[in-house]
Amino acid sequence: MPKVSIVLPNYNYARYLDERIQSILDQTYQDFELIILDDASTDNSLEVIGKYTEDPRVKTKFYSENSGLPYKRWNDGADLAQGDYLLIAGADDSCHPTLLEKLVEKLDNNPSVGLAFTQSWEIDGDGKHLRSMKEWTDDLSVDRWARDFVSDGKDEIEYLLVRNTIPNASSVLMRRSVFIEAGKFNEQLRLTADWMLWVKMLIISDIAFVAEPLNYFRTHANTVRSNTEKNALNIEESCQVRSYMLRNPKLNFSPEKINKICDGMVGHWANIIFGNSAKMSLERNFKIYKFISSIDPQLNQRLIFKLGVRLFKLRELKQWLSSIKLKAV
Repeated sequence: MPKVSIVLPNYNYARYLDERIQSILDQTYQDFELIILDDASTDNSLEVIGKYTEDPRVKTKFYSENSGLPYKRWNDGADLAQGDYLLIAGADDSCHPTLLEKLVEKLDNNPSVGLAFTQSWEIDGDGKHLRSMKEWTDDLSVDRWARDFVSDGKDEIEYLLVRNTIPNASSVLMRRSVFIEAGKFNEQLRLTADWMLWVKMLIISDIAFVAEPLNYFRTHANTVRSNTEKNALNIEESCQVRSYMLRNPKLNFSPEKINKICDGMVGHWANIIFGNSAKMSLERNFKIYKFISSIDPQLNQRLIFKLGVRLFKLRELKQWLSSIKLKAV
């Protein structure tokens, strides 16, 4: 039985599959199984996957109908896994040959650790390195993610309340027993099920980090994240994750931090409402209101104040533009 199970869910990422699969098969750590699931791709993904089916490490499952749920196949693959450790490998991502070796070492040497992750490079569609994802967290702490660490899971949750400090699942090796105990991925979430899962796992286990960027996180126009930002689903789901943390009796945040988080959420929401940069349905606005109101007794006052400030600035802007127009006549 393999020590590590790697689940590779794919939908129409034929362009990246050779690089992705080869980056896994070329790992210096070889005690793994690779489970490739295709979610009814309409490109030539099956043809690419077919080149690797004779490798004894590779198992495949092909679905005739697309699930329509990004995290559904992640759980399906995890249900097929046999290893003690589990990694979900994004089909459009890639990795350094030592990624598994260094993450397995963290879990082997620290039984209390439920998940270990490595720093990532952000790459574009052509594989060009854009930036280290350390930049994603530098404003939270320049030092914390500058070196390897093993830490109490709740220490990371302090940062996870602000944002998802583990932004790419391909960088994470999980202890499968902890993954199951935490309830696996919430399939009703389209964008933040990984963020929610990290929180649930770290309530019951510790975390390890490898500072070397061994994961290559690809960003491009066709990702689920880029598509959900267009209708503000990302706002709704981020509020849902934070609401879960702030209402959880096992977590204890300072009043100052709770106030700051609530103020930030309301401010972000107000900016979207006022700026109309995303098309938000009435139902989505209601859900956001419900999530925030469950943790913030001052929501109505904050919302009125922030919208009032915006409206006041707009009135000032209109008056200024009118005066400019009159002077030009």
